[in-house]
Amino acid sequence: MTVSRRHFLLSGGALVLTGCAQPLINTPPEVTPEHTRDIFVLTNRTVSPDAHEAFEGQRSDAVFYRNYTISVPPDRKPGHFSFPRRNIDPKREFFVAQSKSYDGPARFRTDLDAEIARRPKGDRGVILFVHGYNVSYASAVFRAAQIATDFKMTEPMVAFSWPSAGRVSQYAYDRDSVLYARRALADAIKDLAKSNAQSITILAHSMGGLLTMEALKRLALEGDQHTLDALNGVVLIDADIDVDVFRRQVQDVSPYGVELAVVASRRDSALKISSILTGGHPRVGAADDIAALRDMGVLVLDVTNAPGAGMLGHFAMLQSPELLAIISSGQLVNDIVAGAPGQDILIDGLTLTGNAALAIAYLPYTATGN
Repeated sequence: MTVSRRHFLLSGGALVLTGCAQPLINTPPEVTPEHTRDIFVLTNRTVSPDAHEAFEGQRSDAVFYRNYTISVPPDRKPGHFSFPRRNIDPKREFFVAQSKSYDGPARFRTDLDAEIARRPKGDRGVILFVHGYNVSYASAVFRAAQIATDFKMTEPMVAFSWPSAGRVSQYAYDRDSVLYARRALADAIKDLAKSNAQSITILAHSMGGLLTMEALKRLALEGDQHTLDALNGVVLIDADIDVDVFRRQVQDVSPYGVELAVVASRRDSALKISSILTGGHPRVGAADDIAALRDMGVLVLDVTNAPGAGMLGHFAMLQSPELLAIISSGQLVNDIVAGAPGQDILIDGLTLTGNAALAIAYLPYTATGN
């Protein structure tokens, strides 16, 4: 596999952009919020000495519980979020309008259950978002708010923020943090299964996919049928997971009926770089062998042709306005649900040049991962 000089230059540009101080998650005084989204957060990061940063990239043995009301600006491009500046423009910038901390999981679940109860029957599940590599705490929280808004989610959004260093140069540190955090994420999923949520859907991006599969594998090896039964499905977006490792993870979790979907792209340069850093092994999200994933009982959504996937092609499902329009309309889910095992489904959408196939959904050859 080859990666052009352009890919490395782009990666280096990202390093320059993220090598500065950590973004803040402050609550500005006397600023009226626009549209708001509540985000529940669990994290095993260490508490930052700077209250405006909240949590930093170091690892903690404790898990902290928070709830944020995020002001989401109306004047922005779908798929994007911004950090608050000193003089905040609520029409253009995300910021924290309110925040609340909890002393443990019990009171956290009480507020989450109250939020669930406000939903109509049928929408009383929760979405659990697990971010990827090179993500600060503030980035994780604002990204969760952006996804919940742009996907037009009706269920409460919960984010698990593991101790990523938030720097491109710390790839190895982040991979070790994934191993460190897998128990904490497994416990977080157990906490959510004890809530009044009727189901749990997990959205995991990039290296967060590796963390998610390791947490699910832990639950499977513990024989925790109750928690795994609470899962509605697991969506691994641009998954930075070695294909061989993923195969063994699937073998461990598939007896519990966990439904897996992979969002992949052959234009994902970030995963090509990751492959080089890990000895040339292909990554699950690179769409190198879709047939093998289908044989495992995994649904694959190929978004190679989707426009607006970001600088390295690593954020198509989270940033592409065209894909976001299909997701928020319900068309994507409806098309997939109506399909049969082994079917290939073209997902059409409106682009600047007219109707086009934005994605292809490859349904698994078998109904489950068994």
